[in-house]
Amino acid sequence: MKLSKKNLYIYSFLFIWAVFTLFPLVYMLYSSLLHPDDIKAGSISLFSNIDRLTTINYAELFSDSMITRWFINSMIICLTVTFAQLIINGMAGYALAKKKFALNDMMFWSFVAVMMVPSQIVCIPVFIMVCDFKLIDTFWAVILPSLVSPFGVFMMRQYMQGVPDEVLDSARIDGCSELGTFFKIVVPMSLPAFSTLGIFVFIANWNAFLWPLLVLFSEQNYTLAVGLATLQGQHTIDYGLLMAGAFVSAAPVIMIFAFFSKYIIKGATEGAVKG
Repeated sequence: MKLSKKNLYIYSFLFIWAVFTLFPLVYMLYSSLLHPDDIKAGSISLFSNIDRLTTINYAELFSDSMITRWFINSMIICLTVTFAQLIINGMAGYALAKKKFALNDMMFWSFVAVMMVPSQIVCIPVFIMVCDFKLIDTFWAVILPSLVSPFGVFMMRQYMQGVPDEVLDSARIDGCSELGTFFKIVVPMSLPAFSTLGIFVFIANWNAFLWPLLVLFSEQNYTLAVGLATLQGQHTIDYGLLMAGAFVSAAPVIMIFAFFSKYIIKGATEGAVKG
C-alpha cells in the first residue's frame, strides 16, 4: 500500500510524537534496572550502562518495604470506589436523564457547578467530618468521600439521554421494575460509558496522593502512591529504588490503557454526540 505524501507526513509526526511520549516510560524502566553505583543525581548517561542492568533495585524494593501491602491496599480501595461509583453515578445519571421531577435541571446544573470547585478546597471540611465519624487511618476514610463523582453523574446523564424512551416504555409495559429496567436495559445499552467511567475512576484513585496522605497514618494502611513517597530519604534519595517503585505503580495503569483504550475512545466519542 503506497502512502500519499500527506499521510506520510501525518504518520511521521505521529511516530515522533509517540517516541517523545514513550521515552519517559522507557527511561524510567531503564533507570530502575541500573546498579545503585551507576546512578548519581544529574550524571545518568543515556543508555551508557545498558550492559550492567540488574534487578537489585526490585529485590530491595520488595524485601525492605511494604510495597506488596501497599499495592493490595490500593487495589482494594480502587476496586471498591470504582464499583460503587459505577452503580451510584449510573443510577443518578439515569434519574436525571429519564425521570421528570421538580428541580431536575437545578440538580443537574448543581453537579456541573460542583465540578468547577477544586477538590483541595473541600479537604478541610471533609477531613473534619471523617474525624467526627472516627474513620481516620482506615480505608473507609479514603473510600467514603469518593463514592460519588460529579463528573461521573454528568457523564452518565449525558450518555443516557441517548437511550430511546420507547425501549424503556416497552420494558415497563412488559412488567419490568425500575431496577430491572436500569440493570437489564439501560446498563447494557450504556456499556461504553460505564467502561470509560470505570477506567477513569480507577486510574484517578490509583494515582490519588493528597487525600490518602491526610487520612492514613499507619504504614500498613498506606496506598501505593503514599508508600512510595516514604522511600525518599531526608538527605539522600535512592533514585533506582524510586524508579523501580514508580514502574510498579505505573504498570497497572499502562496495562489498562493498553487493553482498554478502545473503550475509552468509544465511550468518549459516542458520549460527545449524545444528549
